[in-house]
Amino acid sequence: MVPIKWGCEGTAPTRLGEALWDFGATPVHLVSPAQTSTLDEATPARELRRAQLMQGLRAQYTEACRKIMRLEKPPDDSVDRWLLEQLAQPRLGVHTDPLLPKPRIASSSRVLLRELLAEVPMRCPTRMYGAPALEALQRYLTSAERWLTDLPQAPAELRDAVAGLRRWISENEGEARARRKAEDCPFRGKLLELRADSGLSSRFHVEVEPLALKVIAIVDREAEKVAMELSSPVEPGNLPASDEVTLEEPSAKEGLRAAALLRYSADQIRVSALHYCKLRKLYEAHNPLPQDAAKVAQWEQTFRRRLYMLLRRYITFIGLDPSEEGSCGGNMHAAAPETVFSWLKTEFGVRCELFASPLNCYFQTFFSAFPDVDRPFGSQGSFFDLSALPEGSYEVGPPYTEEVLELTARKLLSLLQSGASVALSFTLFVPDWPGAGGLNLLDGPEFAAYRRSQHGGAFVLAKGRDHHYVTGVQFFADAGADAARRYYTVPHGTRVYVLQTDAGAARWPLTEERERDLLDRLRSPPPM
Repeated sequence: MVPIKWGCEGTAPTRLGEALWDFGATPVHLVSPAQTSTLDEATPARELRRAQLMQGLRAQYTEACRKIMRLEKPPDDSVDRWLLEQLAQPRLGVHTDPLLPKPRIASSSRVLLRELLAEVPMRCPTRMYGAPALEALQRYLTSAERWLTDLPQAPAELRDAVAGLRRWISENEGEARARRKAEDCPFRGKLLELRADSGLSSRFHVEVEPLALKVIAIVDREAEKVAMELSSPVEPGNLPASDEVTLEEPSAKEGLRAAALLRYSADQIRVSALHYCKLRKLYEAHNPLPQDAAKVAQWEQTFRRRLYMLLRRYITFIGLDPSEEGSCGGNMHAAAPETVFSWLKTEFGVRCELFASPLNCYFQTFFSAFPDVDRPFGSQGSFFDLSALPEGSYEVGPPYTEEVLELTARKLLSLLQSGASVALSFTLFVPDWPGAGGLNLLDGPEFAAYRRSQHGGAFVLAKGRDHHYVTGVQFFADAGADAARRYYTVPHGTRVYVLQTDAGAARWPLTEERERDLLDRLRSPPPM
């Protein structure tokens, strides 16, 4: 793994000759500060209480999944998807909780319901073939038979179908030794059949949906309780004895594992030295150090408080503990590597990201999910609160959930249509998920006038396992300057759409050479 180089005081770390961030340009204010939430509502005490309440909510959800639906654990990423769908709703001018703006969305949206039902009898893998596909079928059968014991009122037709699956597996398991292509594998074909709209899984879903709705009712009720408590002043009994945030600077002796330590009451947050340096530089860019030495101490304390609130919010959001060695995940919050951003700046004039955070931004001007804690670090507000953008070229990297992708596509279409007379360019990075609603929209006739491609297709494709991204938990103390933890190889394909008005295409044309260069910038570098 090509290492990160970090030596000169005041300069950004580099890898492959590219800086990990670029805060050199003058900050650009694309929207009025009045359009975003203020910091009045955010306090260290409230953020700590939010973390405690959300931990309890996650535990209640886990217990409901276990007791009501007999699931060992909730569906992977289901809480992420539930939170992200809320954050993708317009919030401008509405007083809501910043993390739970629509706490009862689970009952009005089918996202969480789909996630719960997808676990019954089992999620069917679609890429397996041969012996692994047969093993997946056998696990599916075991789970289906277990579910039948939990559903004493299940119709005879469902029981017959499960018995038929057992016979089919018994009659065909000898085929596992035959060498076949994926498309010719009978076990893969059976897995696809089981998960089809009229397949066996959907018949189980009819029987299990009442149980899933009970889980959703619990989530709705408890989330609303959390949002209501957080809208009220923190109870005196929940207030720490001291409101001070203390900071231990990173020690150079720790090398790659160097970390800053923030303390508030009994709460401790470790953030990598690299990201502490980045966040301080970003904060200074938007809040210059005072010239008056007497005011520096207050500036430092304000920075520490705001840094703590920022980190505590994102850790609560992601739901992972950075104090746990080897914590992983968070790839819904991943980002393209700095090699791509540097190229976008040079070739397309990009200076702003429409989906970022102070933790993963490359530029100092960006839009983010939590304006109330992000604004002191450069956030322009939420992308979904935008009604228009000034002319310019923008990078767009939304979280990878189908709901957010579709809402992003609709918002981009609105911005392109309303800005048809100015130069607008959006370079959009999304997963290669054929059939997803947002991608169908991007590939459809409504975007035809805005898509730019030199090879006849709607997008440029980076193949799976042939390109890399930066992990969504890059700020964790055991990641930071360790390139092996900061980057990962993307297992699926990534589509890159270049969407432009006519004036945007004239100013930033997408040529065949630029298509090739962009793919090269995404490609994983060779090992040392």
